[in-house]
Amino acid sequence: MIGLASTILIILNLCILVLAPGVSCSASDPEVAARMGSLAQKLVEQGFAQEEVAAVFQDERVSLYPNIIGRSGKGIDYLHPRFGLLTKESVARGRRVIEENVDALRKIEALFGVEKEVLVSVFRLETNLGRYVGDYHIFNSLLTLAVIENRRTTWAEKEWISLMILSRKNRVDPLSIKGSWAGAFGLCQFVPSSYLQYAVDGDGDGFADLFNVKDALASIASYLKANGWDKTDRAKQKKALWAYNHDDSYVKAVLVYADATRNVRSPS
Repeated sequence: MIGLASTILIILNLCILVLAPGVSCSASDPEVAARMGSLAQKLVEQGFAQEEVAAVFQDERVSLYPNIIGRSGKGIDYLHPRFGLLTKESVARGRRVIEENVDALRKIEALFGVEKEVLVSVFRLETNLGRYVGDYHIFNSLLTLAVIENRRTTWAEKEWISLMILSRKNRVDPLSIKGSWAGAFGLCQFVPSSYLQYAVDGDGDGFADLFNVKDALASIASYLKANGWDKTDRAKQKKALWAYNHDDSYVKAVLVYADATRNVRSPS
């Protein structure tokens, strides 16, 4: 049986391997190893077997991405022409998504009270209607943010543990999930804790798969409803969208794009 001490020794050896060029091993390894050891201990406290924890850190795909430290996703002007949100092609694509999923969207709207145009608008802003979901291993992204000191360290530690929990729950390899540098994944770009709290099955197959359009749209609706969405109250709508993404430009753009697609003629 592998003990926690052995797991931490594995982590100490790992630190030498995963730190990219440009990161001082002599300055960073002890601190990084200590944080990895803390993560390992917290997984054990969550009911993970020590053998499972050791196996995770021994996986050859484990790596750190020091270049993401200090990055920010804020400051995007979603309504700037170069973002292309309100072009004819962009609006037409959103309309097609509504038409192709109209029955599911009607059910989602009836259940959660969030309009189909708003759901597709969030989908458009988050991943350009699925064209870009990110190509980072979010295990590594969150691990990096958790073990290399930065303003997101405490948050990332919780998200990394949530990723491990959801992966165990869904019997998914945590190192197989790709998404953004900040650890969000799926068509709706949920972080792991949001998945655990808000993700729902939108197509009735018994599994909430955020890379499935119907599941992703239903999960957006679940999130917005839980954060106070109200069809009749614009202030509450803005507050719910702000919870989804703390950015005034984002909130405004979601509502503007939703209005642009609202004249969709649904099949009778």
